Amino acid sequence: ANDWPFGAALAVAVMLVILAVVLVVRSADRRFGSRT
Repeated sequence: ANDWPFGAALAVAVMLVILAVVLVVRSADRRFGSRT
């Protein structure tokens, strides 16, 4: 129970990183067109 704040912060950080990566990939996709 002591690790709860750290675990929650870690989970939020991981979620934000994944969200940022998805957004960057989508914007790059739109900018460079459908280049596989």
